[in-house]
This record gives sequence, structure tokens and C-alpha cells, in this order.
Amino acid sequence: MSLTLIEKGRALTYMSGDLLYQSDYSVGDPCVFLLLEGEIEVVRKYNPIQKEVFRFGKGELVGLLEVYTGGARVTDAVAKSDVRALGFSRQEVERNMAHDLKLALMAIRSLSRMLRQANDRIKTLA
Repeated sequence: MSLTLIEKGRALTYMSGDLLYQSDYSVGDPCVFLLLEGEIEVVRKYNPIQKEVFRFGKGELVGLLEVYTGGARVTDAVAKSDVRALGFSRQEVERNMAHDLKLALMAIRSLSRMLRQANDRIKTLA
């Protein structure tokens, strides 16, 4: 992954089990995380029994969904291993995406993967 970030974001570290953010809370700052090391699990709970689990690893963007849908977070994000990341505000991410097509494509791929997984889940429920 060779990105040219014009705004580097904030260096962040999380230990395995740490909560990055949780559902029903306002989207804060930083709101988007570029994973440099480690793995994060993002969980969307529909009810106490049904949930959707998304895993993200090195080189992926996490936290995009609620940034562009507005409102409060609908997912929980937990470090599944020790994590190093860069944290960005929405404006920083957008400026970086406008500057580097690779980052914009990463965002599109991430959101597309989540949409595809959610659509597959809906098909199994129908």
C-alpha cells in the first residue's frame, strides 16, 4: 500500500479488546481509522441474537459507514489484536481521498464489501 497522505491524521494505538467506538454514540473525532497494524472487528447488532460481523486488517479503513450516513454510530468497533492506526476527521479523510485515488478506492471497496455482506445476509433471511 503506497498512499500519499496530505494530512497524516493522529497516531493511535489500541490493545486487544479495546473499544474504538460503540453504537448509539455520536460520530466523534477521529471518526475514520486507517489500520497500520492489527485487526478490528466491527459488529452491527440487529437484536440480541442477530448480528453482522465485519473484520478489518492492515491497510483498510474503518468507521466510514456512519460518517456518510449521518447520525449516531450503528456499529461497535473492537480491537481483536493490538492495533496501530491513523485517526482522521471526516474533512481530513475527504481531503486525502481527493488527493490520492488509492485511498478513495480503498473507501469504496470497504463500503462495497460491507454492502455485499449485508445483502448476502438479507438473502438468507428472506
